Amino acid sequence: MLNTVKLSEFLNLNVDQKLYPRLIVMTPNGTLMSYTTPTDIRELRDQAALISMCWNDYTKAAKEKAHSISMEGESSDSRKLETLTIEFDSANIIVRSLQKKLLLVLVGGVPPKRQREFKATSEFTGDPRYPPEELHQETTEPLQERASTSAPEISTQDFKGAAPSSLPTGSSAIEMNEKQKDIKLGILHIQRKKADALAAYITGEFNKADFVMPDDASNPFG
Repeated sequence: MLNTVKLSEFLNLNVDQKLYPRLIVMTPNGTLMSYTTPTDIRELRDQAALISMCWNDYTKAAKEKAHSISMEGESSDSRKLETLTIEFDSANIIVRSLQKKLLLVLVGGVPPKRQREFKATSEFTGDPRYPPEELHQETTEPLQERASTSAPEISTQDFKGAAPSSLPTGSSAIEMNEKQKDIKLGILHIQRKKADALAAYITGEFNKADFVMPDDASNPFG
């Protein structure tokens, strides 16, 4: 059973008003399941519609390519779309697949007055991570102070009402080096790291509860 209220509370624990001010769990067809508050619901629905359109376009293109390869008698990879990163002037949006019918969305902040054309980067099973974990030139100065004090870990109070769990931590020196590396790699890297951590945690909770999102999104409780 999916407790959407508890899931929303969990998402609210993990926002950062500059780095990742909005977190959403939705279906690929754009149905909102849980999201952080406060929010402009009209803007949220517009974002969900954009995300749904992009996600389904890439999924459809992959299926058509696999079918074409199969028709030619060659073996086709049963690759699945796992991550979609959308970048534009005012935000970075990272979409992670939790299950076939469920997506996690992180809407991330960007430096003020950034100018960037709309760009969508898809990652299928086996594809390299985007952004790559190597230094790049995007400036992080406007958010650097906040990033230096915000490790991309998750608040571990789960969304099923259980007692908070704890994650193992390394030495202070190791943690500081990791934070410095994250800052140098840039905002998008920090946001992706957060999205990965959240997706892994939520998926683990779903697996422990044997929860699978039903095909009928209007009935999320199965």
